[in-house]
Amino acid sequence: MALLVLLHVGLTLVWLGCYVLLASRARHVLERPEVRRTLGRATGVVLIGFGVLLAVAA
Repeated sequence: MALLVLLHVGLTLVWLGCYVLLASRARHVLERPEVRRTLGRATGVVLIGFGVLLAVAA
């Protein structure tokens, strides 16, 4: 059982490490104003969509 736990922890650390590497390499792209504006708008649309779905379901 402990081996499974260690395997899970190891895989999680590798997975999160890949996220860190990807984010650090994409940093110069993600910091551009037009990309930030687009991501902000997309996030806003998703949140508004979730709100509308919640209002309709209630």
